[in-house]
Amino acid sequence: MPTRSIAIIGGLNMDMIYSVDRIPDVGESKDAISLVQCPGGKGANTAVAAYRASHFNPSQKGRVARQGASSSSAGDDIRVFMNGAVGRDAFGAQLTQQLESNGVNTTAVRALNGRVSGTCCVFVEKRTGESRNIAYQGANLEWTPLEANSVTCFLGGGNEKPDLIVLHLGIPANVVAGVLATAAKEGVDTLLNPSPAVPLNTSTYKNLTHLVLNESEAAMLSGESLEKFQGPAAWQKAGLYFIRLGVKNVVITLGAKGAFYATHLGEIGHVEAEKGITVVDATGAGDTFVGAYAVGYVRNKQAQGKWNIAKAVKRACKASAMTIQHFGAQESIPWSDEIDK
Repeated sequence: MPTRSIAIIGGLNMDMIYSVDRIPDVGESKDAISLVQCPGGKGANTAVAAYRASHFNPSQKGRVARQGASSSSAGDDIRVFMNGAVGRDAFGAQLTQQLESNGVNTTAVRALNGRVSGTCCVFVEKRTGESRNIAYQGANLEWTPLEANSVTCFLGGGNEKPDLIVLHLGIPANVVAGVLATAAKEGVDTLLNPSPAVPLNTSTYKNLTHLVLNESEAAMLSGESLEKFQGPAAWQKAGLYFIRLGVKNVVITLGAKGAFYATHLGEIGHVEAEKGITVVDATGAGDTFVGAYAVGYVRNKQAQGKWNIAKAVKRACKASAMTIQHFGAQESIPWSDEIDK
């Protein structure tokens, strides 16, 4: 089976995760229950998620093989490349090393002199597992492609093009728009997760193969208020809005309500969330969804079959549900055999 490549472009951040009994009110000071420092960043989390969603857990590989698991579910047929920037500091070294230990190629991660690595303070409510965060993007905001008007640089050099480029908005929106335009010219499929959300030029959407976003992002970017963004009618209205702008596949993640999808071929559907889930920490759930969904698309493309978006969304929902049952972002992301068992 030929090898396929996914290039991730986005932020690398060191997360400071504070567990609290509740988020403090304005002007109120509270002590945290605990503090954990974990490698994160939406780009880095997605890279780890994509690698794990396409590979067996190394500690379980022998057991899975003995049980005769299908090699089509996981293997060495997908490579994941991270593109981003860190500071030439201790956090930058840790962030890069963490990706490498998770099988992600970091050749295209640049360490910048005179810049600090991105950081993010995450506040997790112990009772609900819901999280809020404030990020300082630092070196992430300095990232630009190694080569202008090129997509081969996203795989660390050479002449090979990625099968899919996944982008987040932890880097400047104008840089993202430029990469999407170049990818469209080169015939390379793209996926945008517009988080943290900022208004986008409508011309950007025509260069998107996939748009994956949550409810608040979908409401903001479609010009709807979040209060009115409730139920299938609202989801469909937003999905079709992006389709009319040129996106081929739209997925709106809905947390405990699952995910809604729409395609330029007229497919519309809703996948329910996994049942019986206890939320411990929602950090990284969206990134896990994007990584697993990206793998589903590339695998489908590899098999040259009809694109089964419902199947990819369902598997991504399951992967995301597994992530939120554990504390932290990257370490809680499941492997392929854990998702599919």
